[in-house]
Amino acid sequence: MNVLSWVLVGGAIAAAGVAIQAGNNLVVAVPAGAVAVLLVSVAGASEIRTRSYRLVPIRGGIADQPARDRVESDSLLRLRKSFGSGEIGRSSILATVRALERDLSPTGRTPLSLEDEQKVLRLPPDQFRGWVADRLKRIEAAT
Repeated sequence: MNVLSWVLVGGAIAAAGVAIQAGNNLVVAVPAGAVAVLLVSVAGASEIRTRSYRLVPIRGGIADQPARDRVESDSLLRLRKSFGSGEIGRSSILATVRALERDLSPTGRTPLSLEDEQKVLRLPPDQFRGWVADRLKRIEAAT
């Protein structure tokens, strides 16, 4: 727990003590009890947020957050991971290539039909990588 959480819990204990000491004096006991509950709630929410921020979901459980110098949302890292992710990864690679082609096309359309996409997705790994390399060469030549 961080220092703020300890201070909030200490304040909650003090407020609960005031509420208990107030006894039948509801004018003091009810607000003091409410403050105690509020402080404990804020401390709990703060701890949950702090602990969940440091954890990221992974396959099979939860792990510590990746190092700050490596941004997982970087498109090149996602693309790199996609090559080892099977059919879903191939779909991501295909979408990335199509987006690049669409950005370069004056009409905004890509020349790849839905049937062609399915054929590309079913290619053996070495042929799929060759297809991607060919498309990237075309994109590079067009720029």
